[in-house]
Amino acid sequence: MKYYLLLIIMILWGSQSFGDNRIPATNIRFNGNPPQMVIDMGGSTAPKYNLNYDEVNRLIFLEFANTRAAESFVSKNANGSYVRRVDVVRYPTSVGVFIHLQPNVSYKFSTRNSPTRFVIDFSKKINKKEYTVVLDAGHGGKDGGAVGFGKYREKDVVLAVAKYLREELKGDFNIVMTRSTDVFIPLNERARIGNRANADLFVSIHANSAGAASATGFEVFHYSKQSSPYAAKVAAFENSFGDEYGEDTSSIAQVKGDLEYGNNKRQSARLSENLTKSYSSRLNMRNRGSHGANFAVLRGFDGPGVLVELGFISNSSDVWKLKQSKYQKVMAAEIAKSIRNHFY
Repeated sequence: MKYYLLLIIMILWGSQSFGDNRIPATNIRFNGNPPQMVIDMGGSTAPKYNLNYDEVNRLIFLEFANTRAAESFVSKNANGSYVRRVDVVRYPTSVGVFIHLQPNVSYKFSTRNSPTRFVIDFSKKINKKEYTVVLDAGHGGKDGGAVGFGKYREKDVVLAVAKYLREELKGDFNIVMTRSTDVFIPLNERARIGNRANADLFVSIHANSAGAASATGFEVFHYSKQSSPYAAKVAAFENSFGDEYGEDTSSIAQVKGDLEYGNNKRQSARLSENLTKSYSSRLNMRNRGSHGANFAVLRGFDGPGVLVELGFISNSSDVWKLKQSKYQKVMAAEIAKSIRNHFY
């Protein structure tokens, strides 16, 4: 009898000892910034695990070996932007965690120490090809635009940058060019091209000019009914090219009502400000800022739009960069970076 009692005690002790040796899974929690799900573990040693993903059902399955679930480690409804629900299943020697993702969510899994935890970072999948961007190389054909030092023509410089920009963006977005050759396109037709494409963004590319050769730097404009005296002068200068070739730019009407106008203006201004900072820093050019002005080509487009002045073709330092393909590629890369940041 004593032998059997001793045997039972040993079995119970062994069972308790086995349970104590398993690593406790203690908690499931969520972080908002960055969006994460964290699985906390007790002890200093991370358990071995298996991870599988069912893409059809958007289900991550994690199984932690030699692990036991604490009382606080339970299933829960998340119902957030990234996770819909988490189910916990207790197996004899392991713990299973089923993570049901919301649509269009991607994840990255990692382990952390001190304390031991497993972290799943979430992000939204974006089908970037859903967005259409219009690239408008200013001037063209009989309209040469501004001329620097008697030989550098605005229409040539901006077309080169627009083509490099198309190469930068074509893998991410649907790209529409208002012109890809040396042809004349009226301002109102440029806006119509964007509207017919139901484009999400309109980017008009230009090079500035001034009577004073000392004027230098990069600036970006967005459409605004109100503008500073300086921005009004720049807009009047660009609009004058349309008037010069038989187009009444004052007849190009604002397409949307005031509510849409306000929303487009806010989006365009945000893109303008971000672009001026990154471009000027990368190209080591003066940051002339972001401005609102009544540009005819932006007024007629039904959505957010910006007009970039790459630099002053009348300035020796700026034109030295504007004329070289290696700098044109850098200009395109910086504009592309800001466009991507605009969408995601």
